[in-house]
Amino acid sequence: MPRYLYKAVNESGDIFKGSITAFDERDVELRLQGKGLTLISGREHREKHLPVLGLNTVKPRMVMEFYHRLAQSLNLGLPIMSSLDDDSMLMPSRAMKKIIQETRVGLESGKTFYESMSRFPKVFERLDLSIIRMGEETGKLPKCLSDLAAFLEWKEETRSAIRRATIYPLFTLLVIIAVIGVWVGYVLPQMSSVLTEMGISLPEITRLILSVSVFLQNNWAEILGALILVIILLLVFRKTPRGAVLIHEYLLKVPVIGEVLANVAYARLSHHFATMQDAGMNIKSIFDILQDNALGNRYLEDRIRLAYGLIQQGQPIADSFHNTGGFPSLLVGAIKNGEKTGTLVDSFNRLGDYYDREVKRSVQALVNSFEPLTIIILGGVFGLIVLSILLPLYDVIGQISSVY
Repeated sequence: MPRYLYKAVNESGDIFKGSITAFDERDVELRLQGKGLTLISGREHREKHLPVLGLNTVKPRMVMEFYHRLAQSLNLGLPIMSSLDDDSMLMPSRAMKKIIQETRVGLESGKTFYESMSRFPKVFERLDLSIIRMGEETGKLPKCLSDLAAFLEWKEETRSAIRRATIYPLFTLLVIIAVIGVWVGYVLPQMSSVLTEMGISLPEITRLILSVSVFLQNNWAEILGALILVIILLLVFRKTPRGAVLIHEYLLKVPVIGEVLANVAYARLSHHFATMQDAGMNIKSIFDILQDNALGNRYLEDRIRLAYGLIQQGQPIADSFHNTGGFPSLLVGAIKNGEKTGTLVDSFNRLGDYYDREVKRSVQALVNSFEPLTIIILGGVFGLIVLSILLPLYDVIGQISSVY
């Protein structure tokens, strides 16, 4: 929908300039009349560098803030139109401002809030849209928006915690690679050439490391190309449905790392299920969303798909999770208890809180296990390098001592 720049006047004769989203100039005039203004002139504003309305231009925190502000306004009893106007003015994101304005225009044209937001699937996720639709249909839109804001905040906190925990290991790994490259690629060859000129016979370990260094220097392009090819093949294989399931199943079996990934997936499953069922969504819609890249692990999402097939055959949720495999007994037991007592939402909320703590614990365990592993690797590498240099130097010192 185009945006118009306008000049207007009020009853007191004051001149106002601004911009507004509208269908055409006639629509601009009608909208301004609703604000007590008379249009003097208006023209369509064509932005040369308007950002694309997509996931990369609107951060999740902007969406979370939008949900939070709109829920507060609706809880205070403000009309949704004026609430959207206020939100569009307060949002710091230019793309988010335009999305809110487009949503408002959609409401004015007779669409529902869900239909207006559905035009931006890269900004509002399928889970968000489904819950908003349920909120509109049941009259619980403010509560659903509040739940979504809290849910997005949890996702961002979890993502930030994992990101912070991986900074140190990645930085250490880069330092190790850089140090090895400098020592093996430059320092050791220089030292060996000096020792060779002095007539010192190099020990076996030194010759071995030098051979590796020469091989890497002469064939680095081929090695890099082969590595890139393997990565590309893995990425292509991962794009296939079966490949994604197999790779993600293998990742869950990797020591320490697999525990982190599993806890994150179980936490997402618990929070997603509780949020959707509390909004009033039916079982079919919940399981459709859960198996659609909602857990971050295609293997567990495939288990969810199989579990729903068993539920359709008449099995309880807990039994279907148990029979498909892939889910811990603690999760299955809590679900079974929730089904028996009619407190399934509470059970999933408690599971979500538990796995949130497990995510933090397993991430910290990953970081703690990486530290001694780093020391061992560094010690082994530097031990080999030092020995490859010190052994020839001991020979030099021995020859000098025999002369004197």
